[in-house]
Amino acid sequence: MPIPQILNVPPREAIRFFKSKDYEITFSWQDADAALHARAFTVAKAMEVDVLDNIKGAVERALAEGTTFAAFQEELELFLVRRGWWGRMPVLDPVTGEVRMVQLGSKHRLRTIFDVNLNTSYAAGRWERIEELKERLPYLRYVAVLDDRTRDEHRAWHGTVLPVDHPFWETHYPPNGWRCRCIVQQLGEDDLERYGYEVTKPPGDARRTRQWVNKRAGEVRQVPVGIDPGWDHNVGLVRRTGLAREALEQTIGKLDATTEAYARSSIQGFVGNPGFEDFLEGRVEGSGPVAAVPEGTLSAIGGRSRTLRLSSETVGSHPRFAKFGTEDWLRVQRILDGGRVFLSDRSRRVAIGFIEEDGRVWRAVLKRTKDGEETYLETLHRAKGRDLRSAIRRFREIGER
Repeated sequence: MPIPQILNVPPREAIRFFKSKDYEITFSWQDADAALHARAFTVAKAMEVDVLDNIKGAVERALAEGTTFAAFQEELELFLVRRGWWGRMPVLDPVTGEVRMVQLGSKHRLRTIFDVNLNTSYAAGRWERIEELKERLPYLRYVAVLDDRTRDEHRAWHGTVLPVDHPFWETHYPPNGWRCRCIVQQLGEDDLERYGYEVTKPPGDARRTRQWVNKRAGEVRQVPVGIDPGWDHNVGLVRRTGLAREALEQTIGKLDATTEAYARSSIQGFVGNPGFEDFLEGRVEGSGPVAAVPEGTLSAIGGRSRTLRLSSETVGSHPRFAKFGTEDWLRVQRILDGGRVFLSDRSRRVAIGFIEEDGRVWRAVLKRTKDGEETYLETLHRAKGRDLRSAIRRFREIGER
């Protein structure tokens, strides 16, 4: 029976994932959860940014140029020795306030840094590609390296075939531990027939967990059996939800502080980001930016934030929003910029906008909060020509946009 080839994801996705990371100083790997690892580069006990910066640069070059571990080690070891980040040294633990003798740089630690960052970056990049191709290739097959170094559980998972969106991949998408060499194959219906594969049930032990106590964080967690603590997540999904959550928490304040043109461009990037899907599907709560309100409209409704927000509550109450694509959400900005917008209530809090595109009329309603600090999109939907004609008769059009 023929065996399908496992094609590595082109490095651009992996490089983009790694380059997007900022820095985080931690004393122990237990100080960083999955979300932090997805957004930040950290090396336990590397307490100074220049050390992190040099290590990160070496990892980035390894990803981009296919550097071997030997070359990676040669590049870093001399710098780290000169910098004093090598061997056993006393280091202050910021969590306990104690000075402890700990292992800093070593060949073993460099090997771990090299393997972990390359493997997780490739896994994140591979997931990005999986998401792009899942309509045509809707299945994943778990593939383990079947030798004497393979964990028993990973060996048992080998050959599992499940849909891309199956919950199994939320926790069991590899790598699933330190030095884990497992990978997934993405397959279509034709592939299943060609290679004699069948869609399986989740492995029998997939729901089994064991208790793990993170003493540094004071946290007790249930970790799936066969997966090392700290690895029980899908780095690609965590990255997506992390990007969406970070956008919800940080972007709006930055957008209000910048120019209208820059805000508009940034919001369009957010709406086109895969993480926006997670927000629409309810995996991330809060409110996200969907448009920049032009100055004339903002002034007419007495608003102070130029960022038009969409709340997770509104998304939950409009099931049709889940069917909207990127172009539908970009239409909100086009309504505000080039459509006809009306002030529709005496309190000057609500504006209704219309635009005709491809022979269809679209309607958006936005409303500011009582204090004027925030403005929300209330609805977006197809309308009729008579709705626009009624608005022209009944409401005052906001002229300056």
